[in-house]
Amino acid sequence: MTARGRVTLGVLIDSLGPGLARPLALPHGREPLVGTPVIYDPEEPQAGLDGAVLLVTGRPSAEILARAGEGGVAVVVVKPGTCDEQALATAAKAAGTALLAAPPELSWGQLYTLIDALLAVVAPAGDPRGTRAADLFVLANEVAVRVGGAVAIEDLAMRVLAYSTVEGQRIDELRREGILGRRVPEHPTNAEEYAAVLRADGVVWSHEPREFYPRLAIAVRAHGEVLGTIWAVQAEEPLAHDAAAVLEEAATAAAPHLARINLAADEARRRRDECLGWLLRGIGAVDELATSFGLLPREPVTVVTLGPYAGSADAFAATHAADLLRTAFVAYRIRAATGVVDGRAHAIVAAEASATLLRRIIVDTLARVSERLGGGWRAGIGRTVASVAAEPAGARQAEEALRAVCGPFAQELAGSHEELSAALFLMDVEAALRPKPSLSGEPLALVAAHDARHGTHYVHSLNVWIGAHYDVPRAAELLSLHPNTLRYRLRRIGELIALDDPDTRLALALQLRLNAATKQSR
Repeated sequence: MTARGRVTLGVLIDSLGPGLARPLALPHGREPLVGTPVIYDPEEPQAGLDGAVLLVTGRPSAEILARAGEGGVAVVVVKPGTCDEQALATAAKAAGTALLAAPPELSWGQLYTLIDALLAVVAPAGDPRGTRAADLFVLANEVAVRVGGAVAIEDLAMRVLAYSTVEGQRIDELRREGILGRRVPEHPTNAEEYAAVLRADGVVWSHEPREFYPRLAIAVRAHGEVLGTIWAVQAEEPLAHDAAAVLEEAATAAAPHLARINLAADEARRRRDECLGWLLRGIGAVDELATSFGLLPREPVTVVTLGPYAGSADAFAATHAADLLRTAFVAYRIRAATGVVDGRAHAIVAAEASATLLRRIIVDTLARVSERLGGGWRAGIGRTVASVAAEPAGARQAEEALRAVCGPFAQELAGSHEELSAALFLMDVEAALRPKPSLSGEPLALVAAHDARHGTHYVHSLNVWIGAHYDVPRAAELLSLHPNTLRYRLRRIGELIALDDPDTRLALALQLRLNAATKQSR
């Protein structure tokens, strides 16, 4: 379990709503505190799970519930399917753990993210009973009843802080995805629609995207500062005639809650990022810092750095990337310290750089960040170091690897420092030769000059031939030539430069590769 905040079981149930969490057994009522979600693994010992929300992905059984109760698990979530719900409920009561049923169409990953985001956003450490969460969700439900439509309360980063769960009120796929992902899905109309809401002094109707229900929205402000927004969905039936006045009243009521949440989240994140920066640079009590993140001071660790392919990331984008990484590592029970340092998302992971699971988590995270935020994100992976004390070297390598995957000599979205050694070498050579005439000088210049004077295509032929590892039949096929034609062409080129000389071939190959990379990067 981490040191993050908890909420009561009642707040968790109300926040998820009856469509996502159906109580089957509540042996201790709604008051127990619940915390970090954990995906059940039969191979892992059920220890250190005090207060956890255990997601049982396999076939639930009385034995699993008994083990969960012995491990201090607060609530078990299952998909009963063909199992006897009554028998499971009886076993849960005997184990002393709450039991919730999730719908079969909801993926475990979505449920995990939903619970984790709920804790991260509305139950920070220092508010252990989740009163802020309860207040916002209660407010959302009260407003939804009064206006006659489903309500969501969001912060300025379009994260869904709370939403209504009034039975019978319809929502569309846009709202459903926002609830499951705890953030409004990306859409080309978002910027314009949100800007209109934030500019307005009162309520604003939003009819974009056209394929979804219209929404009545209002900005939440305190002392002139915008803190977030409230949105009410109008389904088949019109909203109440006084919906505008209700939303204005709700915005006033929500302001102090959003201010506290923003302040607590910003301060906690700032402190975490500051400590991560010290750890990456080897500053201060490194062992204590590592322990505060759940890392062991003497275990091998690997640094991962994420950034956009071009340009720099804004603060929210980098934070969002770091949060997605953290969620993924926690889901797989991989200990890691994550955060934002120098405008990039970083993670110090208790895993080998070559681990297949680590690569899969990174690539999946990159896809999610790019899909939601754009920018074509990339990741660099440092070499695994023996302990956190050696992290500064691993951090530098991760930065270098990120530089390589964002450069012209790498093709993958993510790469390790070791496997990108050739790309890093070529980048250094290109940087050293860029200001010098030798980059486009002889021997390449002689062949290029001949092409310019006689209209030949010798440079292109050489490029394909070298790219085919000097395999004439293969290169001829790529050039749509007969092999003998290519051999004749190479002999003619040999009259211009010493093509049989290995040093000439090496220089020519470097010139062609580096010049192509230079053009590509422009």
